[in-house]
This record gives sequence, C-alpha cells and structure tokens, in this order.
Amino acid sequence: MRATIIAALTALSFCVLVQPSAAALPQRFFGVTGNGPLDAAGVDLVHEGSVMRSSGVGTLRLSIEWPNLQPYATFADVPPGERERFVDLDGIPTAFAATDARIKAAAINDLEVLALVLRAPNWAAREPGEYLSVPRDPRSYGRFLSVLVGRYGPEGSFWAENPLVPRRPLRHFQIWNEPNLTHFFPVPKWAPTYVALLRASYKAIKAADPGATVVTAGMPNFVWSDYAKLFKAGMRGQGYFDVIAVHPYTDNPAGCITILNRVRRVLDAHGARQRAIWVTETGWPSARGKAKVLPQHRGWITNQSGEAARVGDAYRAYAANAKRLKLGRAYWYTWISRDRGSSDAWEYAGLRTIDRSGRFVDKPALAAFRNVVRALTKTSR
Repeated sequence: MRATIIAALTALSFCVLVQPSAAALPQRFFGVTGNGPLDAAGVDLVHEGSVMRSSGVGTLRLSIEWPNLQPYATFADVPPGERERFVDLDGIPTAFAATDARIKAAAINDLEVLALVLRAPNWAAREPGEYLSVPRDPRSYGRFLSVLVGRYGPEGSFWAENPLVPRRPLRHFQIWNEPNLTHFFPVPKWAPTYVALLRASYKAIKAADPGATVVTAGMPNFVWSDYAKLFKAGMRGQGYFDVIAVHPYTDNPAGCITILNRVRRVLDAHGARQRAIWVTETGWPSARGKAKVLPQHRGWITNQSGEAARVGDAYRAYAANAKRLKLGRAYWYTWISRDRGSSDAWEYAGLRTIDRSGRFVDKPALAAFRNVVRALTKTSR
C-alpha cells in the first residue's frame, strides 16, 4: 500500500506541539491501517481487533480489492471447482467470504471501518494484467461500490444473515490510493482520470446510501499542489467527496502540520471550506540499518525507539491543530509489519510485529500509541 519513494519535507509549523485544547476530539479520531500480515490465512482477526480496540483504536482502514470479490465477469468464466464459493449478483460471480470475516471481526470489536477500495479485475480493467490498472469504465467501479453497500451498508445482506453480530454498517469509502504516484495509478493523465473515477464513485455510493461518507484517495509528497491539479481538472467541493485525505509523510510532525496547512488553504480557495481532512496514513518506519534509504528520505526512517517517540509527537500535533484544520481522523501506517527480511522500509512500519516463532507481539510504538490516546482522550473531555 505504501510506495517506497516519498519526497521528504522539512518545513516547520508555528503551532505544532501546542498542548491540545479542552475541546473534544472528533469521534474515532485514532485509527490504524490493517494490511500485510493481517491478510494472511489463519490470523485470528477477532483477537487482533480486540487488541486494537483495547489500545484505543477507534477506526480501521481496510483495503477491499475488487478482483478478490469479482474475479470473473460471468459464471461461464468460473472454473467448475470454484463455483460454489460465488453468489450471483446481476450475473457477476461474487465471493464475499474473506471480506465477511474482516467486517465481522471489526464489528465484534466496535471498530468503524474505512474501506479503501482498490484495483480492477482483468475483465473491467483498462490494462488487463496490470496489477493496479484503473477500471476501463469508472461506472463499473461505482457499481462495485454499490455491491459493497448492498452487502455491508445499513440495510446490507450481511447483517440480515448474521443477526448475532453487532450491527456496525460500512459507511466510509476511500476511492483508491495515492493516484498522484504512477505506481498506484498508471495512466498518462492522472488528474482528469481520477476526477472521473471520483465523480462516478460519489454518485454510486450516494445513490445506494445517501448518508455514506466518500473519502478521496490519500496522497503524499506535494499533495497541496496535486489537489490544486484535481480542482483544475474538474473536481468540485460539492458532489465529488465528503472528506479530503492526506498522507503527510515527512521528517517530523512539524512538517506534517505544514503540509496540512497548505492543503487546507487549497480546499478553502476552491469551495471546500467545510470539508474535513483525514490523515489516512502517517508513520515513521523503524527500518534504519535494515532497508534501502535514499538520502532525501533519511529523516523519515528511524529505529524502534524513534518510531515510538514519533507516535506521541505526531498525535499531539494532530490533536493540537484538529479544530483549526477540520482534521477528523489520523490513521497510523500500519498496525503490524514483519520487520525483517525486506529492503522495503514500509515492511518495518507497524505498531506490532511478528517474532521468529510467528507470534504477533508489540513494538515500543504500540505502548506509545496507547499512552497518547489515553492522554489526549483525557485532555479533550
């Protein structure tokens, strides 16, 4: 989910480490991304969700990859041995089991889900065979979003089929990830293509659930400039999104606030003054000495003690500026990582890790997360 090349920003902010005011933080302010090892077979998702909730996590960002649910266009394309795992939705074979398990575990633990909806199956892709191909027709992606609402939304079939599961409808949808990076959005003209995808998604989601929240793709690097490009390409403050997402990766929390200040100014200048900002990824991987690091990225690669320190500093900075920036949530990237055997720094970004016996264990960063949630929740009451 994370690209390995992210530009560092070292600017400072004038109001970063101010103690948060007594005003209550938004509900579900503290979030994490759940991916990587959590997606492996055999993981006890209910137990892991309970660890999240007891640590102060209120919202979980989960990727839902379209090809995993609808890999085939018709039942004629499904190999005979696989047909039993699919249901028929308007003629499209659809497999819900894996996503059902993830939504169920989150609901049991009162974790509100932000669904990051990614990828297009080959039958709907502009570039079949390209892993992160955009859909050929944005409306087909919109129809898949409607399928998710129909399964997990307020009147979703999942809740009717599972009456003993606490009803926690899926009502927050993030439209793709980091389209300003070619790795995630391999098209020549990314801005108008993404605007078309966002518009189709907004219309489909609101038709299926008018109360749902449509969140733009989070973007890193010079994100304020890229949001200006999206507005120039036709995006508007109304009818395209409810929340703007940002991935403010940089050397320190002060730089994160500088980035958010610049994004806020772009939104205010383009008719989106009332729209909230969510930080849907933030983090500093503990990969120093273990992963390849470009010279310009040294500031955001640290060790385990440095990661733990940044957890507290970052959330205090976000909380201190939440009201002014209309900052509604901040998701740490990521909940759990392997922390060995990879040159990718983001394989060391978790609050938890896997020890050599295969157990999920805490890193120092999780204790720091718990402490800052406790402190800021107490302060904001």
